[in-house]
Amino acid sequence: MKYFYIITIVIFLFSFQVKGQQLMLEGGKSLTTITFKNSQGENLENLQATSQNYISVAFRKNAVKDILHVIAGAGINSYGAIGSDNAVNNFFEWETTYLSLFTGVDIKMFKANKFSFYLRGTVSSEFILQGSQTLNNQVFNLVGEEDFNKTNFFFRGGLVSEYSLSESVSIFLQYKYGQSKQLRYESSNINQSRTRLRAHDIGFGLVINLEKKKNEALSN
Repeated sequence: MKYFYIITIVIFLFSFQVKGQQLMLEGGKSLTTITFKNSQGENLENLQATSQNYISVAFRKNAVKDILHVIAGAGINSYGAIGSDNAVNNFFEWETTYLSLFTGVDIKMFKANKFSFYLRGTVSSEFILQGSQTLNNQVFNLVGEEDFNKTNFFFRGGLVSEYSLSESVSIFLQYKYGQSKQLRYESSNINQSRTRLRAHDIGFGLVINLEKKKNEALSN
């Protein structure tokens, strides 16, 4: 079923690209953490955020009078956390990497000279590509583990500042905060254990106006 979703969204992205007006390339850093709550509702304490990387490619299309833009894309996101339990002298660390397939909107708030400012919101389906848990000196593979292997739905929102270099190319800087839907496991237990990912993203990107490129090619 997971691969069916991936293939469906890839086909959607291809069809979106055919009609898309702009190509967006982005990379950045994420400050991420993972929260755990056991079946008794107790949180795992002493977890600290870690710095991770992300990259994405997306297509953006003007939907309503250059105010509302629709986005569809794919990316690679990494998440992690480190912590310790002084009571039993344990050290633990998580490192995970997910394939992200997302859609969303940009809402233009205002424009000042060559700057445009947007509110951006996205929702994504994310599928684990690789992951590990380190417990003291032992390393465990997280791929296939119930609380990490489920489809992860992630919601992000933030601000984008875009600067036009020319009619064909713009650059942008953005900040987004996001968190995943709680992943529940041990479905036979009424008080299920839960896992949630959180991320603060700061990214820098490039916007290429495909319509401009197409018009220039036709004129030549």
